[in-house]
Amino acid sequence: MNALTIVTLGLILAVVAESRGITGGLGPQQFAGPGEQALVQTNRDAILRKLPSFMSGPFGPLKALVYRKQVVKGTNYFIKVKMMGVQPRFLHVKIYTGLNNRSHIKDVEVRAQYDPIEFF
Repeated sequence: MNALTIVTLGLILAVVAESRGITGGLGPQQFAGPGEQALVQTNRDAILRKLPSFMSGPFGPLKALVYRKQVVKGTNYFIKVKMMGVQPRFLHVKIYTGLNNRSHIKDVEVRAQYDPIEFF
């Protein structure tokens, strides 16, 4: 095989891998839908318990905005959440959903509105 063929095959594999998502890699950002909103609502109390001590209630509704996911032995959802209220706050919430479809909160960070979703 010549070098051009090898480079072409490499590019094709990279495009296919990016479009399907690679196990262990963080997928592209997408708008949150009803499934991600349900994850946030189901785990609302656990999310509020993981907030830093400087944040105190009452807390308004939580709205899932965008998310990225990581396929592992289950799925890690990295979700940007807007805490509604007089002064809205933004959180990045990491929710693990196992193969048995049970979910739990791995971590919560207070972030700025336009912070990108990254590993944490």
